[in-house]
Amino acid sequence: MMDLLGKTGERYMHRSRVFALLGAIAVLASCISVAANQDGASSSSVTTGDIQLNLLYVHGVKNDDASRVNAANSLGDLKRSIEADIPTWISNYQAAHPGVTINFASAAANLYTAPASPYHPTDSLNPMRMDDWEVGDPGCATTKQGEPCTTAYEWRYRLVQEINRLFPPTAKNIILIGHSTGARVAFEVASNTGPAGVGTYDWGVQNKIAAVVSIQGMIDGLQPNKYNVVGPFDFVTTCKKGDVIAFFGNASAPGNGWCEYAGNISGVAAADWVAQNKRALGLISHNSCSPALWTGESDGALPYAAQASPFIHGLNMTPARGQTYTVAYGRNYGSYCHSAISSGSDPNHATAITNAKARLFEMLFTNAYRVDLQGTQATAAPVPYQGLTPLYSVNAACPDGETAINPQIQVVGACRHPGFFDGDDHAIQQGFNVFVGAGCGGAYRWTQIHDPNNSHDAFFYWQTRSRLSGGGLVTILPPD
Repeated sequence: MMDLLGKTGERYMHRSRVFALLGAIAVLASCISVAANQDGASSSSVTTGDIQLNLLYVHGVKNDDASRVNAANSLGDLKRSIEADIPTWISNYQAAHPGVTINFASAAANLYTAPASPYHPTDSLNPMRMDDWEVGDPGCATTKQGEPCTTAYEWRYRLVQEINRLFPPTAKNIILIGHSTGARVAFEVASNTGPAGVGTYDWGVQNKIAAVVSIQGMIDGLQPNKYNVVGPFDFVTTCKKGDVIAFFGNASAPGNGWCEYAGNISGVAAADWVAQNKRALGLISHNSCSPALWTGESDGALPYAAQASPFIHGLNMTPARGQTYTVAYGRNYGSYCHSAISSGSDPNHATAITNAKARLFEMLFTNAYRVDLQGTQATAAPVPYQGLTPLYSVNAACPDGETAINPQIQVVGACRHPGFFDGDDHAIQQGFNVFVGAGCGGAYRWTQIHDPNNSHDAFFYWQTRSRLSGGGLVTILPPD
């Protein structure tokens, strides 16, 4: 990315400082000491001090060398828009929190030009071709993606190199903002994901990362049958045949190793770990995009339901293969095709940037939401017209430093029509009653009011949610 301070994406710093008046440190009304938890985040609001706030933008897959060289440019418009507006947010926050100084910096990663690991197939001499690294390539004793000498490992390894290159060794409070594949690898590095899953490989930067923001992220693996790829083949076969070139960026096909990484590896557990142990924001979208790689709702490149995970805030119903409706986790930030956030030629580019930026600022300064509990519930028997389900109660104490939001519980669901043809089921549009419970818990029930002639089963998805008591994420970032 052509950065304002150099040609290769060197850090671009914006610093905003407020000095304590009269040489004294103003103390907030509720002075709570900072106690760092196991991953470096704090459990209580800070009172005074200098706070780092570092944003790192992580691009998605690029399918030719010209695009790879310039990969750091992918989220350049979003980066510049945030840099233009965030000084005002910081100034307002500092004015409301005397004694706090936020030192802001941002940078854009290029994983294709980042230092490569020492592991690569013997038939791949160009380090920018890391997307070609399949399981079983010559010179590599690999059995799965994620092991050294594979595309998944290399994406993770190089993100770590960029974190260490673009920020000083003392950097902390890094927010990774990833699009598409960049979102998945951000979750994986933050959760220390290795070949055997979450927590199986120490990438060495976990304590520096405060949160991950995913924008239309490739979070779930795309191979399972729950996602119906257009055409006669499964996703990995379709991808390796080069039939996805219209969907992921360029006029060239993605590498075969990336096809395995995208299809056979899921980042759901990694995203859930980050959402539960740090903070996560998942921005999801679908639109009528042509061409589209999937049947059902998608952004052209990714199924709507594959863009987040159960512990990421937000519930949305979407048609799915094999069952007529399922849940899409995450917050819908508008109707966009996959490249809207990164492509200036997309007619919705400016709106996508505006809405993504608003959600980021909300998380940082106003409301940092968290899913405390999540689950599903099926009705035990068909519900007659105007009949009620039992009251489904979820008991949940608010985590330390968290406050209940109203409503504490969010629920969506599908009404099932047994005996009818596939597709007659539908998302529930009305009939839910949600009740406030103790702490961060709640309860809900459903009244079947759409079909006076038949009884119907239903299936529900729910989340209990809270927010940081201080408002935004900056309230718990540890000071220097």
